[in-house]
Amino acid sequence: MRYALTIIAAFIVACWINPALADQPPSFIEDVIPVLTKAGCNQGACHGGQFGQGGFKLSLLGFAPEQDHPSIVREWTQRRVSLLVPAESLLLRKALASVPHGGGKRMSYKSPEYETLKAWLAAGAPGPVEDEPRLTAISVTPAEREYQQDESQQLTVIAEYSDGSRRDVTQLARYDSLSEGVARVTRSGFITAAGQGQTAIMVRYRGRAKVSSVVRPFADDVDLADFQPHNFVDEPVKARWQKLGLKPSPLCSDDVFIRRAFLASIGTLPPRERVERFLASDDPKKRIELVDELLGLTRDPRRDVYVEPFSAYWTQKWGDLLRNNRDKVGETGMWAFANWIRASLRENKPMDQFAREILLARGSIYQNGQANYYKVASKATDLAETTAQVFLGVRLECARCHQHPFESYSQADYYGMAAFFTRVTTKRSSDFGGFGNDTVVRLKTSGTIKHPRTGQVISPTPLGASSLESITARDLRQPLAEWMTSPENSLFARNIVNRTWGHLMGTAIIKPIDDLRETNPPSNPELLEALAADFVNNAYDLRKLMRAIMVSRVFQLSSTATDENAADTRFFSHYPTKRLPAEVLLDAIDDACGTQERFTGVPLGTRAIELPDPKFSSYFLDTLGRPQRIVSCECERTAEPNLAQVLQIANGELVQRKLTDKQGRISRLIETKATDEVAFTELYLVTLSRRPTDEEIDHCHTILATANDRRSGLEDILWALLNGREFLFNH
Repeated sequence: MRYALTIIAAFIVACWINPALADQPPSFIEDVIPVLTKAGCNQGACHGGQFGQGGFKLSLLGFAPEQDHPSIVREWTQRRVSLLVPAESLLLRKALASVPHGGGKRMSYKSPEYETLKAWLAAGAPGPVEDEPRLTAISVTPAEREYQQDESQQLTVIAEYSDGSRRDVTQLARYDSLSEGVARVTRSGFITAAGQGQTAIMVRYRGRAKVSSVVRPFADDVDLADFQPHNFVDEPVKARWQKLGLKPSPLCSDDVFIRRAFLASIGTLPPRERVERFLASDDPKKRIELVDELLGLTRDPRRDVYVEPFSAYWTQKWGDLLRNNRDKVGETGMWAFANWIRASLRENKPMDQFAREILLARGSIYQNGQANYYKVASKATDLAETTAQVFLGVRLECARCHQHPFESYSQADYYGMAAFFTRVTTKRSSDFGGFGNDTVVRLKTSGTIKHPRTGQVISPTPLGASSLESITARDLRQPLAEWMTSPENSLFARNIVNRTWGHLMGTAIIKPIDDLRETNPPSNPELLEALAADFVNNAYDLRKLMRAIMVSRVFQLSSTATDENAADTRFFSHYPTKRLPAEVLLDAIDDACGTQERFTGVPLGTRAIELPDPKFSSYFLDTLGRPQRIVSCECERTAEPNLAQVLQIANGELVQRKLTDKQGRISRLIETKATDEVAFTELYLVTLSRRPTDEEIDHCHTILATANDRRSGLEDILWALLNGREFLFNH
């Protein structure tokens, strides 16, 4: 069957009609621009750069053909074209490198690309035609296919137009493999499978983008009968393993689970007493009950005791995204914004309502904390970018200056989003006197934005949707908020789901976590859609979403890879380990050492995850990757280890100070004359949430026996635990 499909696809490509041989002359937009794009002539590093190359400038990726035509045909007294002798045109000779060309050879003599340009020149080099059918979409065949080692497949790309016509553009499209280790692709769209895994071939044609998914199984067949799903989350994950030939790791132990669940959901190590009670319990439902406790879902005030650390931890995450920073909003505004976010999470405000209240915020930034959103970003263009990235997971900034190179968003789409914010403005107020001048967010009676290239006024238009020409609301943000949080808009739910999964599971379904686009497909599309549908059906309840993930069997898998899944880094066959965020790590060190870090300006006992912005001085936090909230990108928080981080934990002042603290854990163990076994057990429980093994106890005895005194020996043991991977990572 696969062989037959390959032959059919090859036949279709063989029947592709060279535009140069067609009755009609080649189209400048549909033929010439794609040839130049595929040859790389209008890339940013070549003539598509801001200033072009060698006095010749083209629009980036050909997205302004009305500018490109005169540049090619008329500039420099038509020196680039020879309409009488097309083959002598500098345009062709440079591309063939038959004359010196800084870009080297871009095409071959007599190639389809060469013949297309030559035929266009021979026809008089016609320019863009106003009534030419508009490209509306492209499709790629196959959309997904399973391959064996070295198996090949020719892709077919069909363009669809506004008049209903279709055209094979396989030879004009551009192809890129997102992982050449899994699959390679030629300039003509011929795929060859390589290593094991899953990847996508990105296909682009005239600002439209699609992917063809390549699945190369890790094994021919696996028996997953032992994997019994706990809930709907496990079903699509299991189906993907079956397709990829992956066998999951076994369930993690109870001690690993309680530590993982605490750190993932509330950013806090479990208290020793809770660990011991959990490990001693034989209740088969204890993991589910623990999740409900952590998320405040038991409806029993005596058990829902983690609501505050939950709201504090997720306030910090949303504070990062929303860039809550006193440098931008002032100290009073910063506290107001943080308190509003925290109150929203404490009361479990639905996430669609959370987003709408931010987008529609007005009034004092001191009295209405969410109004600080318009103080952090005040320009309509900045607000369009921030809103798209934070709430939709779309990195829109590329489309500010040109068509998005990896997505079907144009400059018109970008400024259509910006148009929703053109009536928002701010003014100063002195109502708060000694507390500093307040800022009030208000609406103007009018406001428009123009396309920077055409000068045309752009109507407010949601991404990927039709223009809202009939808007009657004075507040243009109202229809945007309604569209954005509508169940019909899949971007909002998929974005929240992907972010939440990424934080709980250590790696997202779509990576980067805030880059949702057609050409960056999810590792498991069915999983993402199932979670998004459940999220919408549960009225955008964040805690219910988290519960569904945390009670799944996938969340509870061991992080230790097996021989069958050691090569997997994307499909959750074992729990992905992740280094603790800076603030979580500092709090964990405090919990382990029995100390409290003092931050200037807040009461003693304030935890690092409770700090409302990054301006509370801490060399430790900054070194370990605390973001400064300059951009609304999760990439600002660094997780990659470096030498400075290693030294800070191993030999830094903060860790040494806490180990030797006279009121700390080691001092209390010595004062209470705890036995060796009691001391060892406590140190392991407060760091790793488990009891030491017999071998580890023997090793601890050895450390004590060789130490100068008992205190230094216990400090050495605790220091070793703090510097171990088992402590530094959530696993």
